[in-house]
Amino acid sequence: MQNPFRIYYDLPKTIYILFWVQVINRCGDFVIPFLALFLVTKMGFDSKTSGLIVTISIILQVPGSLIGGKIADYYGRKITYLVSQTVAGLCILLCAFATGKVIIGLLFISTFCGAAVKPTLNTMAYDRLGPEKRKAGYSLMYLGINLGVAVGPLMAGFLFNHYLKIFFIGDALTSLVAVSLVFFKIRDQETLYIQPMKNCQNSSGLVADLAKKPALAVFLILSMVYSFVYVQNNFSLPLMMKTLFQQKSPIYMGYVISINAITVLSLTTLITVFTKKIPFLVNIAAAGVFYAIGFGMVGLSNYLPLLLFSTVLWTIGEILDITNSGIFIANNCRADIQARYSALVMITGSTGKALGTLVMGGYIKKMGITAVWPFIMVIALCNAFLIYLLYVYLTKNKTVTKRRIDEAV
Repeated sequence: MQNPFRIYYDLPKTIYILFWVQVINRCGDFVIPFLALFLVTKMGFDSKTSGLIVTISIILQVPGSLIGGKIADYYGRKITYLVSQTVAGLCILLCAFATGKVIIGLLFISTFCGAAVKPTLNTMAYDRLGPEKRKAGYSLMYLGINLGVAVGPLMAGFLFNHYLKIFFIGDALTSLVAVSLVFFKIRDQETLYIQPMKNCQNSSGLVADLAKKPALAVFLILSMVYSFVYVQNNFSLPLMMKTLFQQKSPIYMGYVISINAITVLSLTTLITVFTKKIPFLVNIAAAGVFYAIGFGMVGLSNYLPLLLFSTVLWTIGEILDITNSGIFIANNCRADIQARYSALVMITGSTGKALGTLVMGGYIKKMGITAVWPFIMVIALCNAFLIYLLYVYLTKNKTVTKRRIDEAV
């Protein structure tokens, strides 16, 4: 068998730099994941107030990502990334020396600016990848994210408990290191696979473009449903583990998180190789099948090894979903609004997750935790079927269009 990592060998140099930027950013992403804990244990807020602050920080990500995407489309990806990441990092750095409500204000600014970073980084990668390289490039970026996530929380937990100032300083320094990499190593004019923006000044905006592409709008809605399904690993699954294993549930939930991380790091490359010739939408539909089987199994057993095996299955669904969805969007939108589309993908994903926790919270209260999993399984399967129907529709549409062109010629 050929070395599966060969798919990463011929990527543009910039993609390798962006890989390390993702690793560094996620490895040093200390503060936001620990925000609720920080507000309660270090600042003395009650759960209601801390919940309100966290909610505001989440809401701020919506305009942050949209504005960041629009600025990136108009003024360039690199400058948008450098400014937004630098401001976000400096605000976190100031938190190490600030006191009281000033910290909250700094965190809000950091969250707003940080939301502009993710769509900008994604678009920087898309710009530099031809269609045949996008899947491998996005797979490598996804690996970088998860490699950083696998290491970062371990350091963050230790620093949070023992060295709070260094907790903030470490987050800020990693941001500035990532900024330095982009500033010195990436040239903004090296993009080869996008239309020049000057040719698109009179083109329609995001909403008008989306109105002309109903299939893309449908896909975004279906992607939101997948987010609704996937967020149950952070919401319903811990509650299920508590019901099944009582005091041992935190330990066993730790096993689930570890299995998820190990599966992503070990299988992403192999899955990318094996599915590279399969249409993106077919892969995304297959993700729904793995979500359905993986989450469906949770409701069938209180046997830990089976639950860990189910984690492998729904994680495979995650890999198929994430490594194909972004590329499908990139291949079907104009280059001059690509960053805004990337921001829109983030927003629809966050909306799906918010609805997933809100709706299922009420569902659990009424029906019980064990009723979650057959319900989620049905939703995932139905969504997978709808995505496959979308693939069939687009394929037939493309065939009809080609036939009409041939007849005209």
